[in-house]
Amino acid sequence: MKAILISLIRNNKDRWKGLDRLEELEELAKSAEFEVFEKFIQIREKPDPAYLIGKGKIFELKKICDYYKIPVIIFDNDLTPIQKRNIEKATNKKIIDRTELIIEIFRKRARTSEAKIQVEIAYWQYQLTHLVGLSKEISLSRLAGVPGTRGPGEQLLENEKRRIKERIRHLQSKLKDIERTKEIQKESRREFIKISLVGYTNVGKSTIMNLLTKSNVYVDDKLFATLDATTRNLKINGIPYKVVLSDTVGFIRDLPPNLIASFKATLSVIEDADLILHVVDISHPNVNEHIETVEKILSEMGLEEKPKIMVFNKMDLIIDKNQIYRFREKFSDSVFISAKLKIGIEKLLEKIKELILRQFLEFEIITENYNLYSKIRKFALIEEEEILDGKIRIKGIIHKRFYSYVDNNNS
Repeated sequence: MKAILISLIRNNKDRWKGLDRLEELEELAKSAEFEVFEKFIQIREKPDPAYLIGKGKIFELKKICDYYKIPVIIFDNDLTPIQKRNIEKATNKKIIDRTELIIEIFRKRARTSEAKIQVEIAYWQYQLTHLVGLSKEISLSRLAGVPGTRGPGEQLLENEKRRIKERIRHLQSKLKDIERTKEIQKESRREFIKISLVGYTNVGKSTIMNLLTKSNVYVDDKLFATLDATTRNLKINGIPYKVVLSDTVGFIRDLPPNLIASFKATLSVIEDADLILHVVDISHPNVNEHIETVEKILSEMGLEEKPKIMVFNKMDLIIDKNQIYRFREKFSDSVFISAKLKIGIEKLLEKIKELILRQFLEFEIITENYNLYSKIRKFALIEEEEILDGKIRIKGIIHKRFYSYVDNNNS
């Protein structure tokens, strides 16, 4: 299906940003299986409250769409309910804003029942927001012909809002059942070291996961190819624990808050992680903005202080090699790799081991509790061990996740 793309910017200074955003919007549109016919930028200091880009520009778009038989107009900006309604009436075309487009991509990508439910919740919340917005911005009571009473149009609106809220509650209940099952699975991994891959969408996280874990996770060169959290075992020599690596949905600028909220259970693998691998496409022209976007989302999740490795992927595609030195200076814990050419993977594993070992704490304990002794032998790296008057003195290091095992209260 053909579509025209349009982005509103405030002044000429933002033109390059607008062009960058349109390039990304084109990728999003193609991911949603639209054929992009043309892209436009509209410069306007203040958005038109009724038409966003102005009524004149809307009618220009209508002429183009009518002449070339283009049924869809996609906006990079989010539209208010009244703007969307007005533009649809003026053009007689399907109007899609950025949030709706991203939700549509998620809907097409969702494979598991959990992902499908999460996307549907986000979809209905988006629809509900627009219904609420319409009810606030326009009065439909005039349709009844009696001032001060609720007209049939407004009654229909209220009924639709009630139906959507009931659907959302039903879906949230189903999602909680799935989350309870996942909590049981999470408990079974309580004694694992957990690492999570994060990054802007389509930076190669799944490919890196396959290389590190020698697995066969689904990989595709598309935005949001991965929606579900995927977890695999990761072998790190010299680490006396089981280590698991998780991959989850990629981030993007202006990721709709409803989607973040709906995917809270999926994103919880990041919150539970002992170490984050922030994967970056170093070859992308907007690499700095991508880093800022991901870091902003991590900060909003309260995870900015979590141990992290910056993994700069696709180093084989960069021309200016000084870029590597600049990023290495800026990020001390960074690794530069090419997942496609399998370059730098061993260095990444070494860096992962280094940061895990940084999280080890020293301990010394004297105990006669054999169960505790067995647990310490399982989870600690023992440096000294001796028997004193029937008790065992153990000295060593243990990961902070398991430090409670050697707390003096357990002795």
